[in-house]
Amino acid sequence: MTFPSLTSLFLLTRGKRRPLFGLYALVLGSAVMESIGIASFYPLIDMFQDASQLDYYWNKSISLIPALESLNQEQFLFYSLMGVAALFVFKNTFLVLADYGNIRVVTRLYCAWMNQISKIYLDKPYVFFTENKAGDLVQRKIMQTQKASSALRLFILSLGSLTVITGVFLVLCFANLMVTLAITFLMIPVYFVTMKLSQGRMYKTGDRIVQLEKQGFGLATEVLFGIKQVKVFCAENHFQDQLRKIWDESASHSIRANFLQTLPRPVLETLVVLIGVSALLFFMYDSGLGKETFPTLAVFAVGIYRILPLAAGTSSRVLALAALLPSTETVASLLREELDTKKGHSISPMTSQLELQNVSFSYSASNMILKDLSLKFESNKFYGIVGVSGSGKSTIIDLLTGFYNPQQGRVLVDGVDLSEIDISTWLCQLGLISQEAFIFSGTIEDNICFGVDAENRDQNRIKEATRIAYADEFIHLLPQGYQTMVGERGVKLSGGQRQRLAIARAFYLDPPLLIFDEATSSLDAHSERRIQQAIETLQGKRTVIVVAHRLVTLSLADHIFVIEDGRLAEEGTHEELRAENGLYSSLCARQSLD
Repeated sequence: MTFPSLTSLFLLTRGKRRPLFGLYALVLGSAVMESIGIASFYPLIDMFQDASQLDYYWNKSISLIPALESLNQEQFLFYSLMGVAALFVFKNTFLVLADYGNIRVVTRLYCAWMNQISKIYLDKPYVFFTENKAGDLVQRKIMQTQKASSALRLFILSLGSLTVITGVFLVLCFANLMVTLAITFLMIPVYFVTMKLSQGRMYKTGDRIVQLEKQGFGLATEVLFGIKQVKVFCAENHFQDQLRKIWDESASHSIRANFLQTLPRPVLETLVVLIGVSALLFFMYDSGLGKETFPTLAVFAVGIYRILPLAAGTSSRVLALAALLPSTETVASLLREELDTKKGHSISPMTSQLELQNVSFSYSASNMILKDLSLKFESNKFYGIVGVSGSGKSTIIDLLTGFYNPQQGRVLVDGVDLSEIDISTWLCQLGLISQEAFIFSGTIEDNICFGVDAENRDQNRIKEATRIAYADEFIHLLPQGYQTMVGERGVKLSGGQRQRLAIARAFYLDPPLLIFDEATSSLDAHSERRIQQAIETLQGKRTVIVVAHRLVTLSLADHIFVIEDGRLAEEGTHEELRAENGLYSSLCARQSLD
């Protein structure tokens, strides 16, 4: 285990260090009482085997505590035994409290990490989710936080065991310093070599398991999201083989890690037994087996009896901790991002205009999508964006929403650069209806009132939004109307129904800026006409931007931008552009505009 690895573990305890210190205080108190209890075996054995020693300890105790003078020797011996028993009872009570506190604190930390990571994910910009797989993000949140909490619990238990071992060691030093030091010098090299060889392997194994889990969950999530395509192309065996290879390798590494955890116990048990026998032989040949030897032997027997399981258990925990440290580093790196995240200032509601100013943009360095593009959208006007597939229309929308920042140029809202603001204060001012509408599992009403609690929903607005989006017709035919469950990603609805539901969602929230990115592409001609009428009713009341292939949707637009190869090719009204001999005119000629 390296210092940086443990640093990541300490980072995870931020905000809970006081309770953890309280837990350690309980463990320390338990260790002190156990050490005193083990040390008390020396005078007890001495008193039992030699009556004269009973007088010695009785008189010495009276000199320390005069109140004991009222006891006779039998009573003194009885209360001495009861005192030792009480010490172990209190010691175990402290341990039970420490174990409960350990479980409570670690579990609450685990839940806090889950909540923090959820917030960190949701605060991330859109581009973050385009660069990371959903399965990877989920496994980092759930599996790695669970492993990190296990690592913290193992660390606390190991620290407690080491404290008890230290206390017992001091007692053995008091009983016979030379023998204790000899045992220590024999054990430490073997123990150190065993742990050093195993720790590095455990860490590498744990790191590889984290990587395999990332791959496995990422691929499994993709397969489930694209299950229709998997079925259509009969690719079940292909993906099953890939997943099997990943999980088979993960199983091999897990077996190796678990086996390495079991190695310290037999090694240490063998070592301790050999050393214990050696200590017994030392006492036999050095001091004989006289009365004065038995109390020391008793202390050593009880001490070694306690150290053996503690040392073996601590070794296994340390190795398990080494395998889990990569998970703590993963979680710590996520939580550290919360500290580094800096948001810009809030932006006021748009009152004048939205503008792309000399914008150039590329998703990758090799292919520039937009090239020195300038567009201006004035408040409360209806704009259209037209162009052939791949011309950059949807990329313009990604920049207008602030999902991406341009490599060159600026995106301005009333003169304020979107790259300098808290983007969430801009996104709440617009409604985006995309070509592929995402519907969440839940009811029709839940999807319309997206992000609005049930008690705050306006039923009249719900009905008005569905009427304008032409969604009320199919909703009334559903068995439970607005309370009908739509299934995961809206699988119980048709493509057109999902699209109309998404449009109703935007109308319900009633933002000042509405963006339709090929939103009517899944609708039949009649439904599309109804949506077009709804958009027309918003003219002069809302800023509306429509990206469309079917140009009839834009016939009443105040202004249309024609994009070709990432540049502005033409602009004007529908009639102006249609009259010219340009790209827009040729597109119109290919379509029926009736």
